[in-house]
Amino acid sequence: MERRQESQPLPAYRAQLERHLAARDFNALAPCLQSVLALTAPVRERRAFADELHSLGRALFDRELYAAAIELFRKAISVEARPAYYVNLSSALTAMAQLGRLSDYAPHGLAAPRGQHLFIACAPKSGSTFLKNALCRLTGYREQYCFYAHGQNEHDLYLPILLDGFGENLVTQQHCRAAEANVQLMQAFGIRPVVLVRNLFDAVISQRDYYRQGAAVNTYHHAEFAELDDAAQLDLLIEFVVPWYFQFFASWQRVARAQRLDVLWLSYEEMLKDKPAAVARVLDFYGLSRERAEIETAINAVEGRGEQPQFNKFNRGVAGRGQAQLSAAQQARIAALQRFYPATDFRLLGL
Repeated sequence: MERRQESQPLPAYRAQLERHLAARDFNALAPCLQSVLALTAPVRERRAFADELHSLGRALFDRELYAAAIELFRKAISVEARPAYYVNLSSALTAMAQLGRLSDYAPHGLAAPRGQHLFIACAPKSGSTFLKNALCRLTGYREQYCFYAHGQNEHDLYLPILLDGFGENLVTQQHCRAAEANVQLMQAFGIRPVVLVRNLFDAVISQRDYYRQGAAVNTYHHAEFAELDDAAQLDLLIEFVVPWYFQFFASWQRVARAQRLDVLWLSYEEMLKDKPAAVARVLDFYGLSRERAEIETAINAVEGRGEQPQFNKFNRGVAGRGQAQLSAAQQARIAALQRFYPATDFRLLGL
């Protein structure tokens, strides 16, 4: 009887791979890599085995062999899903323009079937709290932030919350840009975002009002903002906050144009013109159509005109304050930032 050849230990394969890499012998590299991917993790040393796979993936990544690196990162995650592994997996997926997979983040599967996730990726002061409350009331879905913490933190997606809420029906309202890691997580978890925007000049004035009401505590200027005069407050927003709006809009437009995610665009001005119609368009996007009368009843409740009013931050509910309150020079400074994004069409922001 022919004796089956025993596989080598992982360190021996690593030595072979590094020799092939040094010699740039890519024909020999491929079968060696497949042998590594076929290895079974030892029962008592799973973490060390996974770390070695991840380290080997790093060696391939550093040589710009991204496809091979992805395979090793995924193999490491399947052995032990250590959070540190995702840093390099995300970078390799970006380099290869590959989609995020649910198995990347839940390599052993999830117990519950996927729930429906209504996700509002929103610019600040765009009417997102109103929209979230209306959707929660109409669907009965639970409100859930999917970031790590409030305050000065970016609202990037946070994997533990996505995993924890996977089997639930959720509504999320989040000020997040289309960063690569966010896009990969949305691809993996089947999230189809509504991107909510507003005339940028009006958003600046509304943000100024919001800071004056106490929200400046969530910024790096909380101790100084109230001491600034009107013009200086607006100047601060133009220099430190407005660039984020440009990044937000440009990143989502880039993702939508490349069809990396199924995106629905919605504007504050569209909601202001016909709130029931705007909410209906979002519901239709998610396959949750409702009659206009039902939507109007929910909106009345959200806006405090029903029996159970809700907290709602739809500030003045008017358009045009930005051009009235920002000086011509301030408006010009805002508009000038477009020059850094020549491929982006900013007309939805009133530019």
